[in-house]
Formats: sequence, structure tokens, C-alpha cells
Amino acid sequence: MNSVDPPFVEVRVRRQPPSRPTSQASYPRLPTFLLLTAFLFLAACAGGSRGTGGGYSDQPPSNRTAYVAWQEWSRFGRSTVVYGGSAHGYTNRAGVSERSEPLSSRVGDYWGSCGHPEWNGHTSGRPWSGAFVAWTMSHSGVSASDFPRVGRHGSYLASLFDHERAGSKAFLLHGPSEYSPKPGDLVCTGTAGPTWRYSDPRTARRRIDSTANHCDVVAYVRSGYIYAIGGNVKDSVTMSLYPADSRGRLLSSSAHPWMMVVENRVN
Repeated sequence: MNSVDPPFVEVRVRRQPPSRPTSQASYPRLPTFLLLTAFLFLAACAGGSRGTGGGYSDQPPSNRTAYVAWQEWSRFGRSTVVYGGSAHGYTNRAGVSERSEPLSSRVGDYWGSCGHPEWNGHTSGRPWSGAFVAWTMSHSGVSASDFPRVGRHGSYLASLFDHERAGSKAFLLHGPSEYSPKPGDLVCTGTAGPTWRYSDPRTARRRIDSTANHCDVVAYVRSGYIYAIGGNVKDSVTMSLYPADSRGRLLSSSAHPWMMVVENRVN
């Protein structure tokens, strides 16, 4: 995906009166339909050169949680990073930094959803990616009973693990090789990877709580990539493009030790 807007080619056709003969040599004129064809071909070529994903990210997601995250991403400049292949974390577009307004104050709003509005881009160096996820869930209508308002990924993931074991179906936790993410889900990394999936419940919960690193909100799944939006990525709200296999499941990566995919069944 390349978030650079496509060029706009405006074609105007105006009827010209027949030219009067002159002493200069006359040249044949191309038919109007050939000129139009040439312009449209050039416009299509320019639009097709936009890179991975084309203009897909310009269309708001239909899922409510994904849409709230997409709005924040758009608000702060649409920072975009592409992974996989030869990209290796290529920054396709930079967004507003957490050290600049209005994002600095907005970080305080994210933390406010977790009970700490005093922590923002100016007053605190705390990682705010977990607070961004909690804020997104809150503003997409997910209740605090279904998704805890905490700013640490390990804390809310461990709580979701407990909820599922208690019978809740609001959010279901899957190993990254077991489930294909869809818009509104979370894709999460952790230093222990998916080992929690093969452990007894007590060990699994401990590994989730202590090793979870980061989660992004899935916005789209398209053309071999999972488009996911997260906070505190490149010091902004950033959309990351992660490669997926033919089933739409996350591909393993040394840069991203995938821990789990959290299925969002609320919206």
C-alpha cells in the first residue's frame, strides 16, 4: 500500500470550429477518442503504481472497532509501515509525532480511558499502545465488562483469557496459525510466542500476562496483507501491513513473534 493520493487527470473536450486554410503546412489531427484513450491510460498507469494495497485504505472499514481506529489513524497523518519481502519495516508515510500537538494531548485521552488522563505525550514517556487499544474498544461501544480498561497489553489479554475460560464469547483467543484475522480483531506479539497455547491454564495465563508486547487493531485483510492500526508505533498512530499466507493467517517473522489473534465478536 502506498498512501500517496493518486494523480487527478482532468480531460476537457471542446468542439473547435473548422480552421481556415493558411499558407502553413497542415498536419493531421488525432481523433478525440484517441486523445481520451491516451489520457485515461496514463491515469490508470499512475494509479496502478501506488504500490501494495492501492487506495484500499482510503475506504473506511465497515467494522465499528476498525473504523474508530481508522479515524484516529487518519486524524494523525496516516503513518504507514510495510513489512515482509524486501520491505523489512519500510516507512511508507510518516504521521504526527507523539511529541507534537494535537497527538500529545490525544495520548492523554487514550490514557484517560484507563484512568490516567495526566499521562500524555508531554508529561509521560510511558508506552501508550495498550491505552490506544483500550480507548478504541471503549469508543466503539465495547463494554468495560467485555474488555478491561487497562493500558498494558498483558493485563487485558490475561483478563480476556480468564473471561473466555469463564464462558464469555465476546473475545476469543487463538494461536496465530489457527485463525485468520478479520477487521476489528487484534493481532498481538509476545516474546514467548504462541507457547501459551500448549500450556496448562495457569502457565498460559502467566505467559500471556508477562510476555505480551503489542497489539494492533485489524482494519482490512487484502492481497496477502493484514492491515492493522496501532498506537505508539513510529511514535504515532500507524497502520502496519503484515504479510499473510494463502489462508489469510499471519506469517511468522523474527521481527514479529506473533503470540495470538484475538477474535472480536462484539462488533
